[in-house]
Amino acid sequence: MDFAQLEEMDGCRWSWMVWPSSRIDATRCVVPFGGLYTPLRSLPNMPPVLPYEPVVAKSGCVLNPYCRVDARAKLWVCPFSYTRNPLPPHYADISDTNLPPELIPQHTTVEYALPRRPGPPPA
Repeated sequence: MDFAQLEEMDGCRWSWMVWPSSRIDATRCVVPFGGLYTPLRSLPNMPPVLPYEPVVAKSGCVLNPYCRVDARAKLWVCPFSYTRNPLPPHYADISDTNLPPELIPQHTTVEYALPRRPGPPPA
């Protein structure tokens, strides 16, 4: 897949299309890692707005299609810190064939309608 197709799918443009697999590889990169995200872009394969808060790991990572999920144990693994995190109770009927929208591989971009008000801006 070329850069234009990837950008069309998610509305994201990255300086690199591969994340370094180790700290040594990251230090050898000459071009810094960066991304440009277009938040109001209309995407053809985007699911409807999700009416709940995102599931967040202890490390701060949000549940996404790149996370490993153990449907039987109701756990998911953060791809950055490799910590095991429990799935919330409203994911009780999750299975390999019944996935929530944020875990479907074609939905790499999802939008959440947060039920709480955002906090004040930093001072």
